[in-house]
Amino acid sequence: MTNKLVLAICFSLIFIFSLTTIWSTTPKLFLPQFAFLVTGLLLVLVFAKTDIGLWFNFSPIFYFLSIILLLVTLIFGETVRGSTRWISLGPASPQTSEFVKPLLTLFFAHYLSKRNINHLKTFISYLILALLPAGLILIQPDLGSALVILALSGSIALFSGFKLKNLILIVIFLALLSPLAIKTLKPYQIDRLQSFIDPYHDPLGSGYNVIQSVIAIGSGGLFGRGVRLGTQSHLNYLPERHTDFIFASFAEEFGFVGMSLLLGSYVIIFSSLIKILYLLNDNRAFLFQVGLISIFVFQTFVNLGMNLGLAPVTGITLPLFSYGGSSLLSFSILLGLNINLLEFIPRMRI
Repeated sequence: MTNKLVLAICFSLIFIFSLTTIWSTTPKLFLPQFAFLVTGLLLVLVFAKTDIGLWFNFSPIFYFLSIILLLVTLIFGETVRGSTRWISLGPASPQTSEFVKPLLTLFFAHYLSKRNINHLKTFISYLILALLPAGLILIQPDLGSALVILALSGSIALFSGFKLKNLILIVIFLALLSPLAIKTLKPYQIDRLQSFIDPYHDPLGSGYNVIQSVIAIGSGGLFGRGVRLGTQSHLNYLPERHTDFIFASFAEEFGFVGMSLLLGSYVIIFSSLIKILYLLNDNRAFLFQVGLISIFVFQTFVNLGMNLGLAPVTGITLPLFSYGGSSLLSFSILLGLNINLLEFIPRMRI
């Protein structure tokens, strides 16, 4: 009971801080985000109460549905600032790469729960199945979401019993391919890498976002400037202040104390998700939980790294915090299925 109360407080803090920051920086987006939050909570309830065994059994269909969604996005999608990531459905424009995350997590966990990843045939087939959606997302182009899919598929493969020597061989192979991969990067992606190494190489161009983000975080001090008093966000120095760099906006207004509460909430949630792993005696459930943790932790660390200048800017959102319905609803589905694991483990069969 105590653990549930602590988790409820942590999630509440994240949502309150998120809504407050969005209201402070971009007031017109407060009501849409609040509506997304309510919808997300309903999705958590729905997916927590349905038999997760059925979701696993239908996961091969979900995989093909994911591929179709990504193909439809590339062909008929809405292009914004050079990226085709959204499908226009009247007033809504869902980002399909977000919604395929729970679908692929279910499928990858189901697929490797019945196979040995160290067999060459299984490894090659799994590699193709993982690279196909990641490649379609990369074409949009959306490097951040493609990396999330690779982190998801890679972590599930690793925890399914992938041998260390095979992993080392793959790392060496990828290292040898890295010069070729660099040649395929688009100019703006190269600029982002250069700005990561030295933001002041182009302080008014590719390095501008990171510089302004670090200034915003540093100017927050101990207790912050106060709600709606952040100069970097309210004077429009900080770009993407409600999405990619919402953490910097929050840090400027709430300071070190606010950051400590927010990051502490994430740490408690992460530790709780990891503890659940020890309760799972079903292989599919275990691998699904590994996938959920990998998405949650990877996105959190990369987004915080972006805001602090410790990682290249890739457009990855801060889970449950950044503005955006697609990301919030995607994580809501994952969390609902996570609750479902504890409810239905005794009824599951491999």
